[in-house]
Amino acid sequence: MKRSVKSNRTILVFLIILIMLLVLSLILYKLITKTDDTTSFEKASLAYEEKVNELALEDLSGKTEQQRMQYYCAQFFKYISIRDFEKAYNLLYSEYKENYFPTLESFKKYMIEYFPSDVSLTYNNMERLGNIYVLWVHVKDVYNGTNGHNFDMYVVIQENAYNDIQMSFSRNSAVEGLEV
Repeated sequence: MKRSVKSNRTILVFLIILIMLLVLSLILYKLITKTDDTTSFEKASLAYEEKVNELALEDLSGKTEQQRMQYYCAQFFKYISIRDFEKAYNLLYSEYKENYFPTLESFKKYMIEYFPSDVSLTYNNMERLGNIYVLWVHVKDVYNGTNGHNFDMYVVIQENAYNDIQMSFSRNSAVEGLEV
């Protein structure tokens, strides 16, 4: 009887070790599979972004200078409207950011405080100085109409290549146009 108890203990220990190894291998498998899934998702996401950029470049190459500048300006304000402040901030010229919006938070705070959440843009004029364009834009508060925060401003866009821009805007226009 002593042998059977001892052999049962040995078998039990062996089974416990075997179960632990199976659980450990299952956990490792899940970790590896999860990493591969994430990588696949990231690859698909990057491929999608590349295709969108490719289509945007094709579209921009067929536009006039004025249409391209209006597109860039509209993209900037679209990012503001959907509250993707980081994308809008990344479009700003680096020295302009340093002088007026040293951090993403300062830019976000300014945009929330002074810009309507949904705008309509009217382009009044455009001038070109080499690869720098100046657009005069009327910003209208869509939700509040004539009673809303409406103002004129200018937007400066430097086009390095299609869909490769840096920009700035007359930041005081929104502040001055706001009735206190």
